Amino acid sequence: MYVRTMSGVGLQASVAALRAEFDKVAACEIDLLTRPDLIEALDELETLSCQLPSVSRRLLARLQTESTLQQMGAKSWKQVLSLRWRISAGEAHRRLTDAALLAPRQALSGPALPPVLEATAVAQANGLINGEHVEVIRKTMAKLPGFVDATTRERFEVDLVRTAVGVG
Repeated sequence: MYVRTMSGVGLQASVAALRAEFDKVAACEIDLLTRPDLIEALDELETLSCQLPSVSRRLLARLQTESTLQQMGAKSWKQVLSLRWRISAGEAHRRLTDAALLAPRQALSGPALPPVLEATAVAQANGLINGEHVEVIRKTMAKLPGFVDATTRERFEVDLVRTAVGVG
């Protein structure tokens, strides 16, 4: 239990530091920046906006394993997210679906399992693809026939990710 508490404190401190750094970025004077400076800053912010959902998904997946709906005061996880973050049921459903496919999983016997769409998860965690890419990959993978074996599925996913990274 002590390790969990320390890990939680570390995460909370890191999130607080991230918010503080964001406030500094938001307060920066931009009027005298050159075009290359603006483009570089925009590129870095885009990379961060691609990366942030991967952290949220890990946290959401962990919350779902650590909490019951009763503890959360709701009848469904969609309701938990909709009420807590004031988002639509559709957006809550999308986030839950993405967490189920792109966050690390926990086996019943204990060892951690990789995400269902591991290549997609890694690419987004590294800021190489955005939410639109993830949606296209997720929907395309869902259309694969059931008879396609796991190895072929993985290769197909990797090809989709490579294409998404190349498209930008």
